[in-house]
Amino acid sequence: MSLYSERLATLKREISYIEQAKRKGGNRKKSKLFKKYQKEMIEFIHGRINRVELIVSGKVIVLEKGDSKKGFKHILEKHYKHNDLEAMDILNLPVMFKHAIKLSEEGVSNSYLTVYRRLENQKEHKLIADENRNDKLVVSTYRKT
Repeated sequence: MSLYSERLATLKREISYIEQAKRKGGNRKKSKLFKKYQKEMIEFIHGRINRVELIVSGKVIVLEKGDSKKGFKHILEKHYKHNDLEAMDILNLPVMFKHAIKLSEEGVSNSYLTVYRRLENQKEHKLIADENRNDKLVVSTYRKT
């Protein structure tokens, strides 16, 4: 089993645990358990849709499966682990960077990439996007410790 497959299975299991916890908290209807953007991420994680659009500082950025160097596969393989991205961070990706700050020249060695930063609850997250492409593909996202 590949690292991506293992991490994807772990993420799906954690989403299931979150759903169970929400149901115990009084939410009985499945339609009320998650917000619309979280449901869209769940659909993406389960492979029912091919891409998710994120709004970052008023720009549309696309999250696709990608490969080990960019996209969702890269995010799971490199950044979904202890002390980095958590399941809720991934479910909240569509809105997490809505009001992020664009960094001028910090974070990546490739000058074609754009870095956005979000600081909340003493956690710093960064999103790296290739804005030179028409669909503005997400290259990576991670939590800075």
